[in-house]
Amino acid sequence: MVAFERMQATQAIADQTGFAPGDELFAIERVRTIDGEALILDRNFFLASAAEGLTPQIAEASIYNYLENTLGITIAMSKREITGERATDRDRQLLDLDDVDYLAVVKSQTFDAQGTMIEYTQSRHRLDHFCFRSTAVRQNV
Repeated sequence: MVAFERMQATQAIADQTGFAPGDELFAIERVRTIDGEALILDRNFFLASAAEGLTPQIAEASIYNYLENTLGITIAMSKREITGERATDRDRQLLDLDDVDYLAVVKSQTFDAQGTMIEYTQSRHRLDHFCFRSTAVRQNV
């Protein structure tokens, strides 16, 4: 865990995430390691009203376990966008990038069963440890 704070969404954060300006959010930044290397930087914003009681200790364990099994929230869907982006100074500070200049960036908006967006996440992955798999199911009408 690199950062954990409760904050109000600024216009810039609202533009980036899809939350409304002024929404109360938990802003969390975590680094994920694989085989001792810092390879993934997660930046999460959770709607505070949907994640009441969230603590750094919970965030270090499992936020989704807390949301679903403690608060009883039903996660209904998420929308994802995957792009390649040049590594930032923050990426270089927190991740083991070696000579990597670009990262795979997964941006995700997650919604509960009522259709409320409860989370925005941006995960920044070192490319040599990133794999995208997808299954598309098409039903005839």
